[in-house]
Amino acid sequence: MSSEKQQNNVNELLKLIKENPDLDIVPMVDTDVVAGDDFGWWVAGWGSASIEEIYDHNERCYVRSKDEDEVGELIYDRLEMNNPAWSDTYLQEQTDKELKEIEWDKVIAVKISVP
Repeated sequence: MSSEKQQNNVNELLKLIKENPDLDIVPMVDTDVVAGDDFGWWVAGWGSASIEEIYDHNERCYVRSKDEDEVGELIYDRLEMNNPAWSDTYLQEQTDKELKEIEWDKVIAVKISVP
């Protein structure tokens, strides 16, 4: 990553922090950065920063803007498996209800990626 691009990413992060001082800053680390557990430290680059809503569940973090449909599918599958007599319509209603009850956390998400 060029130093100019990195500086732009850091400047955008600082701007978001200044505009949203009450939000937590969450580093979102790309799997390519930490490909194994052979070492204690890895080198990565500052990626883009954005305001996101996240849901941390079962060691996985979901980003609402791109993963909400997937979370809905997981809920639907769980409900279907536990309640095989429910109709598709009722399963979808219950899925929608549970999906609306999820408390997404609004954060400043910073992508950490391969430099």
